[in-house]
Amino acid sequence: MTKTEKRLEKALIQQLTLACEELKVLTPHFSYLSHTGSMKKLNATLNVQLYCSEPLTKSELGQAQDLINNYLETLSCSVKANQINVKVDSKN
Repeated sequence: MTKTEKRLEKALIQQLTLACEELKVLTPHFSYLSHTGSMKKLNATLNVQLYCSEPLTKSELGQAQDLINNYLETLSCSVKANQINVKVDSKN
């Protein structure tokens, strides 16, 4: 991984952490998020997993996507609806 990719990954983690904290406040069933993707082609490969105690409504999912994209905008990146997966984690 190049220095540029390491800096991008660090910035991505910071932005997703901020998005995560805001989602915890706005969405009652949201617990945490994780992500996967290649720093070489972040826009095409970024996938975000939202872990929730209950399924999200379409409205909540849309709000989560908008919020995540708002934070990713600083990285000139965005996610589409098919790049966000909701996983119900009954342990929370």
